[in-house]
Amino acid sequence: MKNRNLNAYLQNSHLVRGKILFYCIIACMFATLTIWVGGVDAADSFGDPFEGGKLKNPDWKWQNEPPKWDVGETREDFLYIDSEPNRNIWQGDASHFLYQETEADMFDVETHFFAKWDTSSGVNGLLVKSPADNNWVTIKFWSRDAANRGHIQYQTKGAGLRPGGDIGWKPEFGDTELFLRLKKNGDQYSAWYKTEADGDWLVIHENANFALTPPLWLGIYAGVADPTGNLEVEYEYFRDNMNPFPVEPGGKATTTWGAVKTRY
Repeated sequence: MKNRNLNAYLQNSHLVRGKILFYCIIACMFATLTIWVGGVDAADSFGDPFEGGKLKNPDWKWQNEPPKWDVGETREDFLYIDSEPNRNIWQGDASHFLYQETEADMFDVETHFFAKWDTSSGVNGLLVKSPADNNWVTIKFWSRDAANRGHIQYQTKGAGLRPGGDIGWKPEFGDTELFLRLKKNGDQYSAWYKTEADGDWLVIHENANFALTPPLWLGIYAGVADPTGNLEVEYEYFRDNMNPFPVEPGGKATTTWGAVKTRY
């Protein structure tokens, strides 16, 4: 009788231990899957949806941090920058530059912004820079006075190139909305713009060869180029098309942010 009870006890103990081990394995697998899928690991993405009242990507750094900037206070779910004067990027870079450091050989990033200005010269856009070379590639919106209004420019240090011909886009003086996209493939850079979210990307410059020594700084910027004037920029997001940044449902996307299809 005692032996039967002992055998039953041992069998039950093995069964309990087996169940505990099974559930532990399932829990570990679920945790790993959550990290792998839910994370797309933010550290591997350049993206940031500018939601929730703070910068989401932990890798951001400021060059010339503006005295007045916020995420979500001036405009909900937007990064707001109030630019200082003398923050040009041309022969040198004195801009308010929010960047991430990278040695990536390839990337494809885009942004959407609203710019409000009252200055004869203001700058903002996408920028990738080599501190070692003191040179860069940028897609810039050059906001200007009422006569010139402003235009889009592909630029390296001290060398600006406007899109060829009539690109069919005339900004409203003092108030502009644009989408910009910059792609790197080795030493080749391509740039596009559009004025509507569901529009086609229009070419600014394609497959331009320009070598930059890594590590590179990649991000968005703003600045009043002149000694006087005002430029306020609201960036809705910084999107990594190759490695989307994960967000929770209910924000700007209900799944992995950046997975929304774009038209090329």
